[in-house]
Amino acid sequence: MQTFVDPLLRAAQVAGERTAVISEGCRYSHNELQSRCRRLAGALKRLGAEPGDRIAILAANSNHYIEAYLAIPAAGFVIVPLNTRHAEPELRYAIEDAGTKILISDRDPGSLRELVDAVVMIPDEYESLLESAEETELGVGVTEETLAGLFYTGGTTGASKGVMLTHRNLISNSLHFMTAAPPGADNVFLIMAPLFHAAGSNGVLGGVWSGSCQIPLKVFNAAVALDLIEKHQVTHTLGVPTMIAAIAELQLKEPRNTSSVRMVAHGGSPIATAVVRRAAEAFPTAEFVHV
Repeated sequence: MQTFVDPLLRAAQVAGERTAVISEGCRYSHNELQSRCRRLAGALKRLGAEPGDRIAILAANSNHYIEAYLAIPAAGFVIVPLNTRHAEPELRYAIEDAGTKILISDRDPGSLRELVDAVVMIPDEYESLLESAEETELGVGVTEETLAGLFYTGGTTGASKGVMLTHRNLISNSLHFMTAAPPGADNVFLIMAPLFHAAGSNGVLGGVWSGSCQIPLKVFNAAVALDLIEKHQVTHTLGVPTMIAAIAELQLKEPRNTSSVRMVAHGGSPIATAVVRRAAEAFPTAEFVHV
């Protein structure tokens, strides 16, 4: 049996001092990541969260998002990732339907405040809570059948539905992803896809499990993505076809040193053969994998 706490524990044991996350000038080791997750769990409990409570997050990719994605389920709560592209009525529906108790947000939640018991604003309130919180043991009372997350669908063919995913579901997804992206301590993942989507967060557990480094891209921008690949010698990334096409075309036009890239995964929708060919030309060292 494995749950969200297992990747955190293993990473601290085998790669404690290695870099776990690089985000907007911040750099945390796996030991520090585990500590921040434990303190986030403690802070949420101090706000009144109890096992099984739904905790939503409305935010762009960041180290805070990674911490919330790991810590909330590991502490026995249920994470509700909210689509940042949804309109307020859609967000209200998801928050109410999930029975959300706490909202973590990096933007003004407006009237969404009235739907929850507490709002934690990223970064200031979030960091203040972590600074004053005590570390809480993770994984207590959590089993592989414990609900880990409620992921709301796009609602393109009807009302959005909250998909209930257990620890076993998400651990299995991670293990499957790791068959395509074999674990390696020297792996550096660029997280281009939004973490509110299951595809964007699919590699997070695997990255932690293997003691790798992860770099969340706040908002997709092809030039910024290529700059990060060059600066941090990124080895793996994942994106939807439009993202792959954008970085490929810019790389062919304004090349960076991307020789470190070993795998580019794509999913979310079919990818045109022409896009794959252009991407293979732009990133000749990379293997392209559909996930």
